[in-house]
Amino acid sequence: MKTLFGTVFGSAMVLASASAFAAGGYLQASSEEDQIVKEPNKPQMVTMASTDAAKGIKNNKGVVILDQTGTYFTIVGVQVGSRGGTGLVRLWFQTNGKDVDNSNCEQLVPTPEFTTVMISQGVGEYKKGDKVNAMISGSAPGIGLVYKKPAGEPAVPSVIFSAWKID
Repeated sequence: MKTLFGTVFGSAMVLASASAFAAGGYLQASSEEDQIVKEPNKPQMVTMASTDAAKGIKNNKGVVILDQTGTYFTIVGVQVGSRGGTGLVRLWFQTNGKDVDNSNCEQLVPTPEFTTVMISQGVGEYKKGDKVNAMISGSAPGIGLVYKKPAGEPAVPSVIFSAWKID
């Protein structure tokens, strides 16, 4: 009986926690376009034409507009690769047009055939109407975020961005 009660109680806690996360806004956005560095070491905004799921939070071509004041978890995953170049790709967040401290990460693209996933994430306090976006730069032209569509499988977006209100 203790085990059954513990299992039921534990399941109820998980469901209650999931409901708490769902109570705030959320967003998942992505891109089906390559986003390749044209000019070395020149930051460029990551764009996202697709809003895959949303409740309250808006995506305006890569600028995420938060609908409530509170604490949000944000994560951006990118498919780093090449369209002919090699070098370092960097990824970081901005809030209201300003770089977010300690959010940068980098990945070396050692060969033109190389691809990998790179992630930046964070938790922050935001106000209603704040704008969050991701930025990239690269040490050489021809590297950046790559889109792929394997035959008979789902697409590999160049970027997937998720945000949700946690408090």
